[in-house]
Amino acid sequence: DTAEGKGLAFEAASAARNHAFNGLGWETAVSYINPSNARSIALAEKLGAQPDPSAAFPGVGPCVVYRHPKPAVQ
Repeated sequence: DTAEGKGLAFEAASAARNHAFNGLGWETAVSYINPSNARSIALAEKLGAQPDPSAAFPGVGPCVVYRHPKPAVQ
C-alpha cells in the first residue's frame, strides 16, 4: 500500500519494455491480462498498448491481449 499511486509499476513496466525492444531487439510485445484486472488494463493503456483480438493466447481462462507499441530508440 505504501507504493500505491507513486508510478512505480509504470516506471518498471516502461523500463522492461524498453529493454525488450531496444536492448533485446524484440519486434513486438504483448501483455496477457485477465479482463477483470482493471488496474493492469489501465497500466497497459497508459503504456500505449491496445487490445489485439487477433493475437494468440497460449492458455485457458479469460484473457485480453494488449499489444505494446515499439518505443523510441533510446
